[in-house]
Amino acid sequence: MPAKSELSAGTAGRTRPAVPAGAARRRRDKDAGRGAGRGTGKRPAALRKEARLGLLLVLPAVAVIIILIGYPTLASIWYSFTDRMVGTPGRFIGLDNYTRLAQDSGFLSAAANLVLIVGVSLLLKLVLGTVVAVILNRPMPGRNLWRLLVMLPWAMPGFVAFMGLRLMFESPYGAINVALDTFTSPIPFLSDPDWARVSVVLATVWRGFPFWAISILAALQTIPKELYEAARMDGASAWQQFTNITVPQIRSTVAVVAVISAIWTANGFENIWLMTQGGPSTTTMTFPVLSYLSLQSRQLGQAAAYAVVILPVMALFIMLLSRRKKEI
Repeated sequence: MPAKSELSAGTAGRTRPAVPAGAARRRRDKDAGRGAGRGTGKRPAALRKEARLGLLLVLPAVAVIIILIGYPTLASIWYSFTDRMVGTPGRFIGLDNYTRLAQDSGFLSAAANLVLIVGVSLLLKLVLGTVVAVILNRPMPGRNLWRLLVMLPWAMPGFVAFMGLRLMFESPYGAINVALDTFTSPIPFLSDPDWARVSVVLATVWRGFPFWAISILAALQTIPKELYEAARMDGASAWQQFTNITVPQIRSTVAVVAVISAIWTANGFENIWLMTQGGPSTTTMTFPVLSYLSLQSRQLGQAAAYAVVILPVMALFIMLLSRRKKEI
């Protein structure tokens, strides 16, 4: 009988045949699937039954989305390629509606205002919402009452909010001009092109910043207090704690809120129509207002083109922010 050392040496000298990487991966996936089935105690038939039940439960929500969102969106895209008017079926005219848009001065103003109003208002909402959220996250007397008051601009109907702001911005007898009467002459907030843009942006920020504040406040309350305690023990200042702890923890929330707020602001109608109706001239014109004006003249095709032209811009914006969120 050969010695034990000789057997060990012979065994060590032999090597196992190499297994292809693809086959090894498939074997691991198969073993993992078996392990998952043993761990849950469920057979593949039971899992398939649960999957069918899940699809059945989701089906009503999918049907509602298709009926309320999918069909109107596809219909608007089709109408934008026709000369359809109220009461008439219209005919296919290709890109004629979009050609008219490019030649319309109101379209260029709407495109510029899209960047201006959305960009500036998002920045101001971010700053104001973050400051208010940080303040409301600190212990203070009547903190719940202050949180309730912050939500008022967001909770009240848009018509009431913007009509009230319009009365405040009116010249020369609006509340703001009356308050500034002793310091300066009346400011034409709604009749001067530059002041009209400023007024619309301020009204949009005032209406929308509570959504930012409450969302960021919710994110702040999920941050462990131990992180701040450890930072203070290491001698970190309040600003260092904010930049190194708070900001990284709320980035994902800010990205989601920014996408939602950008969509709402770009599609906003009340803030423009109730404040300036797109004027003076077309200095505060936006795509929703242009679409509404086309509807007033019964031109469904042109109105649909104004509504559809903003879709690629919003899609690009969402893609950029979504990519940024994944990097975070």
